[in-house]
Amino acid sequence: MECLDFEGFSEVAREHAMHPRNYGPMKACDGHARITGPCGDTMEFWLTTQDGKVIEVMFTTDGCGSSRACGSMTTCLAEGRDIAEVLDLQPKEVLAALGACPPECEHCARLAVTVLRAACDDYFRHLPKDGTCMPDGQHRQDGRLKDNPETDKY
Repeated sequence: MECLDFEGFSEVAREHAMHPRNYGPMKACDGHARITGPCGDTMEFWLTTQDGKVIEVMFTTDGCGSSRACGSMTTCLAEGRDIAEVLDLQPKEVLAALGACPPECEHCARLAVTVLRAACDDYFRHLPKDGTCMPDGQHRQDGRLKDNPETDKY
């Protein structure tokens, strides 16, 4: 769904909606999730890590400008942070970083943060059970991830 009416968006939010950062799929990753929210928008996040930090995060969405803006800002807020910090990211932080947004952005920010957390959970599910860390990406055989029914719901 394409939404070109950016009334109520700050300049920052409008810029992220029209030119989202970190947009597109990632070929090899350490964590991945895709969730469809109650509004029907689907978001997908991929992340790579190094030494417990998110070093790269990408997203896609089939949603409108609000979804693109929230997904984009969420990736910007996650990059370079420790995984624990990323798990604590709140929708209100995404909205605050975007500045003024219309009320319909609230559920988009919640969806973006939820999908990012699910990608982090996917990362943790693939760590060795003995607590040691595998080299980045080693647990991925072919650089692609299969759909995960546990995280495909909002």
